[in-house]
Amino acid sequence: MIKNRMILIGIIVSVIFVLIGCVYLSSSQETLDKVAEEFGLSESILWEGLLPDYELPGLEGNLFTNLAIGIASTIMIFALTFTMGKALKKK
Repeated sequence: MIKNRMILIGIIVSVIFVLIGCVYLSSSQETLDKVAEEFGLSESILWEGLLPDYELPGLEGNLFTNLAIGIASTIMIFALTFTMGKALKKK
């Protein structure tokens, strides 16, 4: 029972961090981008991943989409690590 409660608290805290990150930090400019601009460097894409700049193509800047992606990613990472932990514990 205590383990289940701790897992639930961990998920809730993680989702709170996602909410804070999406709402407050998404509007700030990335430090690496800022320094690159100071040196006159431009971005050169070698490979465009599934979610470039952590946004869905066509829905850039949409706060609710970014929140949904962040929460879904958090839950997927939790499920993956939880499953791996269970599998490793059996050995």
